[in-house]
Amino acid sequence: MHVNGSGGSFIENNYNLAPAVAWELGLQVCREMKVDVEKQDDAGMLLNGSLLTGEKSFLFGRPKRKEIVFAVQPLKDGCTVIVDIHKKRIEVYSLKPQNRETDQFVALFEEKVQAYLEQRNCPKCRAVLPKNAVFCPFCGAKV
Repeated sequence: MHVNGSGGSFIENNYNLAPAVAWELGLQVCREMKVDVEKQDDAGMLLNGSLLTGEKSFLFGRPKRKEIVFAVQPLKDGCTVIVDIHKKRIEVYSLKPQNRETDQFVALFEEKVQAYLEQRNCPKCRAVLPKNAVFCPFCGAKV
């Protein structure tokens, strides 16, 4: 589900991933997007914070900040990833689309999901292997 408003946007997507994996991948995306974390609940898989946007304030030209809520909810088969990025104050009307940051979050997240699903693990020691490895560089087992 994608909801775009005049002050921000909301995205809710389902993934066929373990919730803990989705949480870690989402935290990596938050670090890459330089989210200032205000509250992080690892047990509840909920993060509140803020991030700088590419927008500038009208009067003084200062960079604007948006609030971000990132959450992961377990499902029977996989999980739901929720991202809500919005301005601190509600805007009644905006000429500019407000979904740039949520689209960026989803693109980075899905890139990380794809890389996670393509990775190979050693059958003996479970270490992550390089793509073209014939032997495990950690334990020497044949792959």
